[in-house]
Amino acid sequence: MALDWTTLLANDGPVFQHDALISFGDAADEGRALTGEAGIAPLPDTGLLQVAGEDAAEFLHSQLSNSINDMPVDSLRLAGYCNPKGRLFAVFLVLRLDGGFLLLTERRLIPALLKRLRMFVLRAKVQIEDVSDAWAVFGLNGASALEALTEVTGSRDGAPLQLQRAGDLLTAQLPGDGGRTLLLSPADEAAAIWTNISTAVRACGPLAWRLLSIRAGEPVVHEGSSEAFVPQHVNLDLVNGVSFSKGCYPGQEVVARMHFLGRTNRRMYRLTSPVTEPLPAAGDRITTGEGKHAGDVVTAAPGPEGVELLAVLRTEYAGRQDLDCNGLKLGFGELPYPVESADATAGQSD
Repeated sequence: MALDWTTLLANDGPVFQHDALISFGDAADEGRALTGEAGIAPLPDTGLLQVAGEDAAEFLHSQLSNSINDMPVDSLRLAGYCNPKGRLFAVFLVLRLDGGFLLLTERRLIPALLKRLRMFVLRAKVQIEDVSDAWAVFGLNGASALEALTEVTGSRDGAPLQLQRAGDLLTAQLPGDGGRTLLLSPADEAAAIWTNISTAVRACGPLAWRLLSIRAGEPVVHEGSSEAFVPQHVNLDLVNGVSFSKGCYPGQEVVARMHFLGRTNRRMYRLTSPVTEPLPAAGDRITTGEGKHAGDVVTAAPGPEGVELLAVLRTEYAGRQDLDCNGLKLGFGELPYPVESADATAGQSD
């Protein structure tokens, strides 16, 4: 039976927009709490595919941008799924379990991804299922949130990129400061999890969790940007989401050629604005003061001091002080990893 998030969260004052949970009343303040203190965020828009069977590892290895065969059990890894032209259908967080894999991504993408992946199973011993309704996904950050999580799971904090188990619960610590952690719970245990942890720390909406992901520079593909970017555009190669030594996968020739023969002239940057609205949407255009198309929004969230977003820009516009999105004047923020300078890539094509 599918988890009814609306009923689960009813007593906490959830705010929905177009049937999607946004916040619990003040997204900017929740972002301040989750990034600076501690909190828990339900993530109902996260979908899960389960890939199992004798050939599951080899199948995913042949379909995704990252190496899957060498993943240890109880580890996690980012990987892209591309079309033959190297454009990303989706970015997955791949979890390897004893009996197979869980692939986490944007829930709205799941039906199309499931259909496409099944097309390539052929004679392989692989079963692919949409198990989004069977799981509840939560994001936690901050010391007191992790202490509350430990009381629920009875296990200590894990290491980054490692899974921990506590009965049927799974926890996955992501890279970055504050112990940013995903908690996966069977749907029938979600109510108890939420009650226990949200009484100990601030209840925050998905937009607050998105703010953490933006500051981490995490690549993401939304429904509106599927097949818009190659992996390098969204820095998937800079966060260890692409293997350039593995075998073929859809789009591999395009991705490898860009890597070995010339750097991309588009990269993803973190941008900020002191104005809090309107909040840019994925795919919104970013322009220069002269009205030239500089790039496109990947994702955005309200922050404690205004809007923060990730955007794919032509590298020649990196550092420009006249960028604009729907009237928002944009400046550049830092990412936790280096991005190629405009001088290194100007004039090269992708």
